Amino acid sequence: MFRITECLSVGPFARAELAPRLLAAGVTHVLNVSDIRSEVWAGNGFVDVVDVPMRDSRRLPAATATGALDVLHRFASAPDAHVYVHCVMGHLRSPTVLWLYLIALGVSPKDAQEWIESRSPDAVAGHYRMVDHEHVLLAQKHGLANFFPHPRPNLIVPVPFSPTSDEG
Repeated sequence: MFRITECLSVGPFARAELAPRLLAAGVTHVLNVSDIRSEVWAGNGFVDVVDVPMRDSRRLPAATATGALDVLHRFASAPDAHVYVHCVMGHLRSPTVLWLYLIALGVSPKDAQEWIESRSPDAVAGHYRMVDHEHVLLAQKHGLANFFPHPRPNLIVPVPFSPTSDEG
C-alpha cells in the first residue's frame, strides 16, 4: 500500500490475506478497479467495498470513469475515511483513477501524477492506453459540477515523500 495523501492510498490487489494490514493502516473503504472481484468486503472490518471493473488495455469509457470518481468521492467524503484504491498490480488502473480524482479536485495533472508516481514507484498515473486529454477535461468538469465544496479539503494534501511504503 502506498499512501498518496493522509486518506488516499493506492496499491496492488486487496487479497483476503492483505486485509489485516490494510485495516491496521487505517483503511476504511476499498475501491477495486480491477476486472477481478474483490476478496475483501464490507463487514470484515471495512465500512464499504465497491468493485468498478475496468481493463487497463483499452480506453477507459467515460461512464466507467465518472462512476469510479463518484464512488471514490463518496468514500473520501466520509469523516475519517481512508480509501484504498487497487487493481491487480497497482501499476495502471488504480493510479489512473486516483489521478483523475485528484484532477477532479483541482490538482494539476502534472502535480497529481508526481504525487502518485513518486510515492508508488511502479505506478503510471494517466497511462496513455487508458486515458487522454479528454479524460482530464471530463474529470475537471465532473469535479467542478459534483465535488465542491469538498467536506474534507485536506484530502488534497500529499503526505511527505518517503522512499519506503506501508507495504513493509
